[in-house]
Amino acid sequence: MPDSTVIAYLGAGTIEIGRSDLTRPQEITAWKRETIDKENEQELRKIFESYFRTNDYLKKEEIHVLVLEDIFISVAEKRIFCGIILEELGCAYVSFIPRVLMYCLSYDVTNALVIDVGTNSTTCVPIFDLRPLQKYIRYSKGNKRRHLLADTPSGSPYATAFFTKEYDPKFYEDDEVPVINLAKCIVNSLPIDLRKPLRENIIVVNVEEKYKTVVKDLFKKHMDESSIRLSDDYWRGASIYAQTILHAKEENVVGVGKDEFQNNLRIAPDWFDFYFRTGMK
Repeated sequence: MPDSTVIAYLGAGTIEIGRSDLTRPQEITAWKRETIDKENEQELRKIFESYFRTNDYLKKEEIHVLVLEDIFISVAEKRIFCGIILEELGCAYVSFIPRVLMYCLSYDVTNALVIDVGTNSTTCVPIFDLRPLQKYIRYSKGNKRRHLLADTPSGSPYATAFFTKEYDPKFYEDDEVPVINLAKCIVNSLPIDLRKPLRENIIVVNVEEKYKTVVKDLFKKHMDESSIRLSDDYWRGASIYAQTILHAKEENVVGVGKDEFQNNLRIAPDWFDFYFRTGMK
């Protein structure tokens, strides 16, 4: 019997959807918008409606949709998505989990500093015991678009944007710090007992294949005590999460059911809110 958990990744350029028991997405659809709002709500509904129509052997009233979310997705966006999936399409449950955690699961690690080179920004997320340390999350405007358009005689658009010897915090805005300098700042700002486990596991994601060697060499040169991994394999981690952790908990703290949502249309599961409800830091 097919797995009733469906994984959905809402990226900046594509939406990827598929069953959690499969090794890759079943559908990858172009997605021009970078946020979920009233203007693209119907487009989003049509994408998921098309998926469920194509895979009509799945009973929507039993489907649990696991959304791999951007770390900075807003609660308002989640409410719109829940309305589409639970109210309009009639699925049973929606859960949200930060996508950066999936890279940890793919490598079978629970502690890491995940550096996500996105289209519009680069996000550095320290993770301990599979929990994002929200106090230390940082981002830089150094992003994929700026890297790839930069004039780089070295042959790599990431070289100058990732590191500078002349870095002095007095001359940089918080969101303009080069990526490797930013990673060092984050590690050094952590409590002493967390520095080593996170410094030893640095995962860089969304770097184009032809630039991976250059980026890895930059990290090795300037963070020589670190183990550097470059990955795009979030799906394996998501599959592991969906088939083990997600259903093992007595209470799904990152999800909302159809009946619960219909009784309170303003509810939306949020990992950041979970910190305050549980006392995690």
